Amino acid sequence: MNDVQAIDGRAPGNPVRGIRVVACEDQAVMRKYILSGLGRVGIKAVGVCDGIELEAHLKAHPVDIVILDIGLPGEDGYSIATRLRQERPHLGIVMLTARDETHDRVLGLDCGADLYFAKPADIRELASALGSLHRRLKLHRPADPPAGWRLDPLRARLVTPSGADVSLTDNEQRFLTPLLAQPGVVVDRDVLSRALEQIPDVYAMRRMETMLSRLRTKVLKVSPGEPLPVRARHGRGYAFLSSADEVAAPGEAQAPSGL
Repeated sequence: MNDVQAIDGRAPGNPVRGIRVVACEDQAVMRKYILSGLGRVGIKAVGVCDGIELEAHLKAHPVDIVILDIGLPGEDGYSIATRLRQERPHLGIVMLTARDETHDRVLGLDCGADLYFAKPADIRELASALGSLHRRLKLHRPADPPAGWRLDPLRARLVTPSGADVSLTDNEQRFLTPLLAQPGVVVDRDVLSRALEQIPDVYAMRRMETMLSRLRTKVLKVSPGEPLPVRARHGRGYAFLSSADEVAAPGEAQAPSGL
């Protein structure tokens, strides 16, 4: 396997700067061409050579867009695109491949690619397309969970910042979904009760607290040192904190935690 390569673009003021891109390309010369070209126009790019390296990188690092070759060793680009679209619906997928027939393009787009480029692509055109795709993705992407926490609803997993997978019951997933959709914001107890399909009475609150206590224990058992950052706002609800010191209520810019 090739070593992971990275080039950090240094184009001050460039609107494409800050896009996190990983290029999955097994040919070293083409991979270097992509990385160095994107680096020159201000895009931080990381290169991997196959689906195994790509998956490992995605688990360990935040990524906005994947550039994907089709003819990869092992799992091909079509299969990878299909899987990524199912598992990571907000990830941008750009196919960059030597296959330029109409049926190849159609199949690539049907598998979940947002864009399809034939090699050799002009780096300036590719960079511009990445910037445009990134802007569109940001309009529809939910707020990032704090400190790298991520909910994987298709697999019913909570992914910790270190990449550990915590399996979730149906109720645990229902409870976490509204919290992770608004990190740092207090979600009212009644909203959480409705998510759990429970009547918001004192017994529902006790069941919620018991479930949360068990979930905290489960997270620490899977990943010691990564406590679940859910905090109670007494008399109101819960928040998945974006920091240890701030909890914002709906409509509030910032409020003391009062925990």
